[in-house]
Amino acid sequence: MFKKALIIFGILSTLLIGCSTLELLKAEPVVFSVLYNQREANPFQEDWLVLEEYEKRQNVFLDVHVGDDADFDNEITRTIESGNIPDIILKVWPNTIESYAANGILLPFSDYEDLMPNFMTYVNEYDLHSELDKLRLDNGKYYILPGHKRKIQVQQWIYRRDIFEKNNLEIPKTYDELFDSLVLLKEIYPNTTPITASWGGAHLFAMMGAGYGIPAGWAGTRDYNFEKDQWLFSPATDSYMELLTFLNRCYDAEVLDPSIFTQGDEDFINKLTDGSALVTVTWITSGFSHWNEKLEENGVPDGEWAPLPVPESTIGITALPPVDPFRKGLVVPSRVINEPYFEDLLKFLDWAVYSEEGTTLTTWGIEGLTFENTPEGKVFLPNIITPKNASGTIEMSVEYGFDTFFNLVENEEFEDYKKPAEIAVFLEKSLDTGDATEMDPQLKLGPDAIAAAQLINEKIDPYIAETFQQFVKGELSIDQDWDEYLLEIEKRGYKTLEEIWNSTWIEQNK
Repeated sequence: MFKKALIIFGILSTLLIGCSTLELLKAEPVVFSVLYNQREANPFQEDWLVLEEYEKRQNVFLDVHVGDDADFDNEITRTIESGNIPDIILKVWPNTIESYAANGILLPFSDYEDLMPNFMTYVNEYDLHSELDKLRLDNGKYYILPGHKRKIQVQQWIYRRDIFEKNNLEIPKTYDELFDSLVLLKEIYPNTTPITASWGGAHLFAMMGAGYGIPAGWAGTRDYNFEKDQWLFSPATDSYMELLTFLNRCYDAEVLDPSIFTQGDEDFINKLTDGSALVTVTWITSGFSHWNEKLEENGVPDGEWAPLPVPESTIGITALPPVDPFRKGLVVPSRVINEPYFEDLLKFLDWAVYSEEGTTLTTWGIEGLTFENTPEGKVFLPNIITPKNASGTIEMSVEYGFDTFFNLVENEEFEDYKKPAEIAVFLEKSLDTGDATEMDPQLKLGPDAIAAAQLINEKIDPYIAETFQQFVKGELSIDQDWDEYLLEIEKRGYKTLEEIWNSTWIEQNK
């Protein structure tokens, strides 16, 4: 009996030790490397609470590699081309990674939808199947796990409402009325630079391009003409010429900032807050209280920035750039399919980006620490700084790292809560009036077409950027130099680009 008891004890001990070992192994977090877009105003902190929560809730430890948010597209390119690609790359635009996806460097998420139930539920809930199809390459697969938002255009024109009201000027309804008002204000306030912008003007030009029915600025150069069912190179169109003509008119009248092509973001913000700028374009969801307070500090009493309804362009179009319901997403390298943690990775991303728990953690934070549930919905606690509560003491993204990682999909309750009342009403009206133009259809270029287009763009893009400035500044004349300009961009291959796009489009729609 004693021997039998020892044997049983030994077996039980072995089992218990084995269980303890298994539990210990299970407790070890899985490690995923991630390329994160670090903002200068909010540097990455290894002790952010959001990282602790990922480990606590999902047993995941993030090995974070930081890249400069201001130059993140180039950081992505350098990282991918180095061959040393982390498990996750955040903040990726689809067109940034098309060529890498076509070359097999990235994982096709479309092959693994069964591992992402939250994502598929989200797609079904918002009826995003047709939008998801736009992300597919010509092989039928998509390689980016996309963000999503409502089709509300949050980039808008804004103006110094106090200055217009003080001088009894009506809200301008057209570009011509805007021009006349700014010429008058320039005479009254000679030290102003009435229209200014950041990022080399690319943001302003994209917004104005919509008023001319074409992509411009950072919206690119590939334009789909719905009436002709044809793809066009926008810098070769009459609409592009009309855009340049109006910009040159503004430049000659000294109402367009002469530093627009060269100034940095700091100079741009200074002009918005020292009283010298009167009109610009920007994201408006947070409102303008911070700028208005700076105006007051800088000796501009009652200075007030406000949203400006979209003015009609000189060719009769009232429009803003289209709103892609999919915003920046994330990608992973194809090599992860051979990693032992492959399924864990996809399941974590599915939870972090698309589950209710994951999106709530990303945006609202933790109940009892940053927010509370009320009969009217979620509200932030009094110590949390928000656009509605500047007197708070804690900036969540800085202190805890919330709203930094995996904030790809719009939490509608969170977004609407943050907006000042006037902004919420303005954006709802903009949505109702259909200010945003229709998205171009998806053009599914194959690897050879992408490579050919890249070679042409390398020759033509620098020339387009250079001549754009020259036409605006009057160094080139629309009347005298336009035809020569068209001949030069033809030599550099714009018609070949159009042939590539349209032949692909015809084949795609057979």
